[in-house]
Amino acid sequence: MKNVKLAIALSILLALLATLTLTVTQGIAAKTTQTVAATSTELGVQLNAVTLTDMPATHYLPLTKEERLWLDNNQPIRVGVDGNFPPYSFLDENNQPVGIAIDTLELIGKKLDIEFVIDKQSSWRKVISNLDAKKIDVILTMVRTPEREVNYLFTSPIVYKSLVIINNKDSSAIENRGDIASKTIALVKNYHYVSKILNEFPSVVPFYVDTMREALEAVEAKKADAAITFFAGANFLQQKYLFSNLEFAAFYERNSANDAIAIRQDQPMLAAIMQKGLDVLSADDKLKINEKWHANITLPTNHQVVIEIALVAGLLISLLLLWLVREKRHNRVLVSAQVDTEDANRALNSLREKLEIIVSERTVQLKNSENRYRGLVESLQDEYIFYQHDIQGEIQYVSPSITHILGHKALNFRGSYNKYLTSNKNNLAIPELILRCIKGEHVPPFEIEIMDIKGAYHTFEVLERPMYNEQNECIGCEGIAHDITERKQHQRKLYRLSHFDKLTNLANRYLFTLSLGQAITSAKALNQTFALLFLDLTRFKIINDNLGHSAGDKLLQQAALRLTEQLNSQDILARFGGDKFCILLPESDEKQAEAVALTLIKILAQPFEVYEQSFILGCRIGISLFPTNGHDPETLLKQADAALYVAKKRPAGFAFCSEEQAVYNQRRLKLEQGLRLALSKSSFDESFELSAVYQSLNQLPDAGLAGFEALIRWVHPELGPISPMEFIPIAEETGLIFELSRWMLTKVCRQLKEWHQLGFDFKRVSVNLSALDLININLAEEIINLIEEAGAEPRWLKIEITETALMAAPEQSISTLQQLVGNGIHVAIDDFGTGYSSLAYLKSLPATSLKIDQSFIRNIMTSIEDQAVVKAVISMAHSLGKKVTAEGVETQEQLDFLITRHCDLAQGYLFAKPLIAQDCVKKYAANNNQNKIVTFKRSLK
Repeated sequence: MKNVKLAIALSILLALLATLTLTVTQGIAAKTTQTVAATSTELGVQLNAVTLTDMPATHYLPLTKEERLWLDNNQPIRVGVDGNFPPYSFLDENNQPVGIAIDTLELIGKKLDIEFVIDKQSSWRKVISNLDAKKIDVILTMVRTPEREVNYLFTSPIVYKSLVIINNKDSSAIENRGDIASKTIALVKNYHYVSKILNEFPSVVPFYVDTMREALEAVEAKKADAAITFFAGANFLQQKYLFSNLEFAAFYERNSANDAIAIRQDQPMLAAIMQKGLDVLSADDKLKINEKWHANITLPTNHQVVIEIALVAGLLISLLLLWLVREKRHNRVLVSAQVDTEDANRALNSLREKLEIIVSERTVQLKNSENRYRGLVESLQDEYIFYQHDIQGEIQYVSPSITHILGHKALNFRGSYNKYLTSNKNNLAIPELILRCIKGEHVPPFEIEIMDIKGAYHTFEVLERPMYNEQNECIGCEGIAHDITERKQHQRKLYRLSHFDKLTNLANRYLFTLSLGQAITSAKALNQTFALLFLDLTRFKIINDNLGHSAGDKLLQQAALRLTEQLNSQDILARFGGDKFCILLPESDEKQAEAVALTLIKILAQPFEVYEQSFILGCRIGISLFPTNGHDPETLLKQADAALYVAKKRPAGFAFCSEEQAVYNQRRLKLEQGLRLALSKSSFDESFELSAVYQSLNQLPDAGLAGFEALIRWVHPELGPISPMEFIPIAEETGLIFELSRWMLTKVCRQLKEWHQLGFDFKRVSVNLSALDLININLAEEIINLIEEAGAEPRWLKIEITETALMAAPEQSISTLQQLVGNGIHVAIDDFGTGYSSLAYLKSLPATSLKIDQSFIRNIMTSIEDQAVVKAVISMAHSLGKKVTAEGVETQEQLDFLITRHCDLAQGYLFAKPLIAQDCVKKYAANNNQNKIVTFKRSLK
């Protein structure tokens, strides 16, 4: 036996010596070469000890309905990429983004049916700026750091990178990372690892460059001793640009700069989707991407590793020799040890049997002990109190945990404890419950309330049972009191969360509906009436969308406070959702409801102060009455909501429910839903239900073409043509006006591009913007970007803003218009004369023209007042260097009057009705425009 073990040990020793000798010899004799496949973590997948096909499949969860719905509403996903980050993401010869990360993104899009759009900006600094400005949704590759986690959400890594040291073959001064001290090292500016390197090696002289390619070029030209950059990136650039004098010196850090996908902080749903996109990629998918961008690179021999292997080999040999010596000794005592073990086992078995007898006897004693539970209860210091009292209810024993929970000393709590009880009604039932327990009845757990030493109230759940003496006579009760104060607080908190609005502390929709049902039941029993007010804040959505939810929350809190102050204690006020409130006025009739409504309208019309800015909201109120308008909560709420829509059309700001209102509201709701659906399609086909027509602007006195005004039209699929006077106010009230304005501007820009390609000289085309558009402080920038995206030019356009819209926020309006004019877009003030603007603002307006409202032109031949207004506007505009356009010219007499007053332009049915784009070309094309002008001159004569 001994000889066999010795022979085996010697065989192992000889084999180990042969293997280690061969390894050391090969390491010293020649350079050990490795390919990039050994460090393929640099190319986006980890391939350490197994191949990709051996790796377990990633657990993939499919997209949920909510995630798919979110994608349907938010696609395409805008992606920012670093254009100078080969081979992960860079621009090829055609200026198109390519690379490992790009291929990975495209594969995710195919597998999950996601549409990605890569942003044109490729500068790293601008890419980050675009993400912060929410112009893009994600950045494809970003190193995850604690500082960045504050601002962005991250997926798991999409690529894995190691930092390496690249030096010139002519210089062998750098063999490991410590050799870079006091050397000139090429570093890429703004890369995250630069500061870390300089902190670790303060003596390094940095040679800053803008790209990895410039870093390698500096080392090739010997302007720098070495460059620290990413492994695969350096290899890619070396192969592509044939840097023949460069070589890999050493690793600086392995897998220290792995890149993940960065997502905007306000889009957690998108972050979850992108993570699932990475999870869905199989090992074969990653391997194919890796092989596509794979390139071989030769790594130098790591002599330090060879030396370490030799040292380890020597140590193993020494340990093996020691083991052989010890094995001989162990063999000598093995037989003796086996005998000792058998004796010890017999002794342990005997001891175990004795212990089992002792434990059994002790268990019986514990079961019969009077204090069998006391030790356990006294150890429950946080929640439980054990106590005993006699048949008079006097405390005879209380566990020390009472001091930990309530602060009272156990000794002080003995006897009567009534002085510690609160006035809670549950405490009044304690004597009766004790009596029932003493009589032997089963008393279910009950609650009591006790003050602690600081006066705070604690709620206990108490479970009692009777105690008996040896004669089986009841001598009192023993019980456990469980402190459930925290649980009761949670229950109250949950009740509050489920019944009250967290932002305003008002009742929520659920609680209000319950209260409304109770009010109906009470009113029916007492034959009473009450009123239900449905209140909607006006202009809130515009302010909330443009100034942020924080400002919107403060406005809602102030509005709730004002409403609360104006109502009685028996009135019920609730936030019904968004900017809507509901008010129940018990025992109120129509007259009383109207009085309350007028009071609320007045109080909410006063300015609100938020972030040192003043805003005017206002409100509209719809009113339904019980039992006149309904006998159940759903009907009363529906009728009040119907009345609310009518109230938005009335100057008074409130309305009672009627059948006519219900019909009107049904049509209005259908129009709102239809318009929302149409805008969601975002189609610009000629057959689309939304379209644009163009009415000519004519130069005076010769009536030559001076441009067009674009007008929007809508043909509802079921209701037919809808007047702009009907659907544009709906768009403004619902916030759809922003999408409608962008659609119209895009439609016109596309048409102008087409006309320009046809050679049609359309001069300038005017597009109307809503007053609500001017609230957007980024309006000018968005318009310029939209024009560029459509392929149009700013000089083709004129923006028309009504005088009333300008006066709503004059300072901001002037700033926006100045930006538009500065980019070559003309500005016209529409409906001039109806907005009561001051001359001071008029002087500062960067408008190129004024449009006299058609209300002054309609009766110009019979109204001396209208004639005076028209002459004054023309004179004033000319003195300010602005042209004047008269709207709604329909008769020759009106035109003659305007010509004699030197009006510059005219527009109206006298010249032409609004035409579709094709008819404009036919009517005003250059080859027949002159003939039309001549014909018109003759008609003037």
